[in-house]
Amino acid sequence: MRKLIVAAMLVTSGMMASGAMATEVHVTTVNPVIDLTISETVETPPDIATFSTGVQTLAPTASAAIRANNLQMASVVARLKALGIADRDIQTTQINLNQQFDYRDGQPIFKGYQASNMVNAKLRYLTKLGAFLDALAGDGATSFNGPTFGIDDDSRFREAARDKVWASAMNRARRLARKAGYNDVRVLRVEETDNQGRYAPMSIVVRASMNVAADKTTPIAPGELSVAASMSFTFEMVK
Repeated sequence: MRKLIVAAMLVTSGMMASGAMATEVHVTTVNPVIDLTISETVETPPDIATFSTGVQTLAPTASAAIRANNLQMASVVARLKALGIADRDIQTTQINLNQQFDYRDGQPIFKGYQASNMVNAKLRYLTKLGAFLDALAGDGATSFNGPTFGIDDDSRFREAARDKVWASAMNRARRLARKAGYNDVRVLRVEETDNQGRYAPMSIVVRASMNVAADKTTPIAPGELSVAASMSFTFEMVK
């Protein structure tokens, strides 16, 4: 005989999450139990790409560096919008202003002020990504980082992964039960791990000075992403 103590959260209507009450449900089993942790994945091509891009400018004074940077960055942001990226998919991530020095014989020589501005952008049309990066380079962007590929809405893929987990767990538990002389199993406990899909990034670096032939674009290979689900189960073996 085995007694399981299963924690449950009871939330009454209108109660805030912070006011949730925890309770314990005691489940007593007569037969042996099986504990399993199962993980499964489903593969799917990505449908979004996130990358950062920006500009760096150098000038003798701080104000001149900022002014030049603002003008150049405005051109880059305008190009992002002209290429179909919505305002909500453009986010400023970094603005810096620093003194720059050269060193001769160990002595610093003031070089000027460097201003930089970086934004993150989300592209929803991956077939345009290569031409998109090439166009930005032509509009004054001095750096790119990324892209990181992702899935805009992975809910149906995650549900498919859960279905695979459930089927695998039931099949394995039943096989184990039959080896032990039992006919079937019943589920006593299911606990899901919050296992977010691991979207493997692919990084490229494109320089503004690159020479891109008129009929060529930066090659991009999005590949596939894995969306994962993981659950822990307790089954009781039954006759």
